[in-house]
Amino acid sequence: FSNERALELTPKSWRWYQDKAPGGPLSQLAIHQFDALHYLGGEIVEVCSMASKLSPVGAEVDDQSMTLMKFADGKVAYVGSCWTAPGIYSIRVFGSKGLMHYEVDFSTWDTPDRLHETSTLYVQRGRDGYGKREVLRLPQSDMFGDELEMFAETCATGKPCELSAHNGNVAVAVVYAALRSIKNDGRCVKLCEVIGESRAKVGGEARNAA
Repeated sequence: FSNERALELTPKSWRWYQDKAPGGPLSQLAIHQFDALHYLGGEIVEVCSMASKLSPVGAEVDDQSMTLMKFADGKVAYVGSCWTAPGIYSIRVFGSKGLMHYEVDFSTWDTPDRLHETSTLYVQRGRDGYGKREVLRLPQSDMFGDELEMFAETCATGKPCELSAHNGNVAVAVVYAALRSIKNDGRCVKLCEVIGESRAKVGGEARNAA
């Protein structure tokens, strides 16, 4: 996931500062990939990450990151995020019988009801080469509008939503695990440690407030 944010930053932007945008694209872009991969792959158990700074503007935050995740069943995934390159969002899933690739065309990012018209989804099966990939038609949708409709329906009816606070908590926990890994030279961090510490902190604050 990338865009050119770091080339445009100034000290007037909150994204300039580490305490407001920790890890730069790690917390601003990669978090969405972490969320998607949690949805696709299931429970994430371990995270390691590295980051660097390439933009010449001098912001506090890093502008590149690469994060490796391990899932409970042994799968692994990697997420790259960058603030110094043209915008792209893509996910590629590999399996024993093929792969599937999804890519967003940023030219229609500001018109989400048309995003399906220009984005790409294809499958490549078995030993077939790239030339034999099968392009799939994306259903018509409005990703932001659909999210709001889902949330509004949950508020109005009280019925459980497909997504919950837990999904968001996991994505944020992966960010904090990655930040801890970066601080410790890429050492792997168990996600349960980060979540456990956060729960203990929230519990302590609740008791103090009472």
